[in-house]
Amino acid sequence: MLAVLVLVTLAGGGLIVDGGRAMAARRHAANTAEAAARTAVAEQSITGGFDPEVAVDLAVDHAVRSGIDPGDVDVTIRTGPLGDPEVVVTVTERRTAVFLALGGADVLTVRAAGAATFVYAT
Repeated sequence: MLAVLVLVTLAGGGLIVDGGRAMAARRHAANTAEAAARTAVAEQSITGGFDPEVAVDLAVDHAVRSGIDPGDVDVTIRTGPLGDPEVVVTVTERRTAVFLALGGADVLTVRAAGAATFVYAT
């Protein structure tokens, strides 16, 4: 009975600690992806138009300044519903596991995406 109680306690601790780390990583990835997409759009000039290459560079630069590895940032430029350019940034965040490492899962990996549309009036 004591062995089962210890096992349940360790499993509960693992769920709380590693679950909390996964939620924090997801929140950071989502915030970074959304902010990077907004930065890529906001830094564009209305008079100069939208440059997809500049948008990609700006989004990756913002994510890197937020602590994300450049290889974990994916930027896609697509046409939005109204025909305006839309920047979609996907960020992959990795955190080391604490209790899940006992079961062989050393790294927690989460992904989140954020999008922003370049809208301007003529």
